[in-house]
Amino acid sequence: MLVGNILAVSMHDVVKTAILYGAIGLFHYIFRKNFLLISTNPGAAEAKGLNIRLWDFLFYASFGFVVTSSVAIAGVLLVFCYLVVPSVGAMLFADHIGKRLAIGWTMGTLVSALGVYFSVALDLPTGATIVCTFGAVLIAMFFVHLILHRRNAHSVQEIVSVERNRERVLE
Repeated sequence: MLVGNILAVSMHDVVKTAILYGAIGLFHYIFRKNFLLISTNPGAAEAKGLNIRLWDFLFYASFGFVVTSSVAIAGVLLVFCYLVVPSVGAMLFADHIGKRLAIGWTMGTLVSALGVYFSVALDLPTGATIVCTFGAVLIAMFFVHLILHRRNAHSVQEIVSVERNRERVLE
């Protein structure tokens, strides 16, 4: 249950999980505006007449179906790694939901492929290798974020300094 065996999943389990994910994905797509509104602006959701407790329940119930079916296939570590790491990585580089989704999906796809490659090349357990690969990529993304943030902060400081000097000259 901890690491699962993602490469030894039966076709029956794959089809069953695909149908479940498809149904829940369709449900979330149809009601995406309600889910986003109660998450980003609960006051506006209440003003619109949405029952926040009901929509929270629907979200967490569907979330529970996805998590429990996924844990049986991939294991706890990998499932929660997929839930947390791509979103944290995306939050480092984007402020809007669309960009965060694009970064998270891209990261999830590429890092998964890289983790499977390392698993095969180094003869390591697949689930644990993918989790470690996600961790390493997230650490690398954090350092890139720090470098970019410092560079941007330095640029802002230079602009402020130039403006202050210009104001002094004008006085």
